[in-house]
Amino acid sequence: MIVEIGDIRRFANADKLAIFKGVALVKFSSARKGKEQSARQGNRQLHGLFYFLAITTVLVPKNRVPNHPISYDYYM
Repeated sequence: MIVEIGDIRRFANADKLAIFKGVALVKFSSARKGKEQSARQGNRQLHGLFYFLAITTVLVPKNRVPNHPISYDYYM
């Protein structure tokens, strides 16, 4: 993650970093109907890393004890 981001001070705020990572939502609207989708631009390596980390924290192994109970409770 550090290699991909580099110097974090180059981002003015967290929103800019989220856009760079490819995890920021982008609002699309047409005829007064709008929806938010994840951006297709951004660093795909970082996007994949954060997706993997999110899935890993909510997994429940065969022993039925969540890997990270707080994240799992929030997810549920």
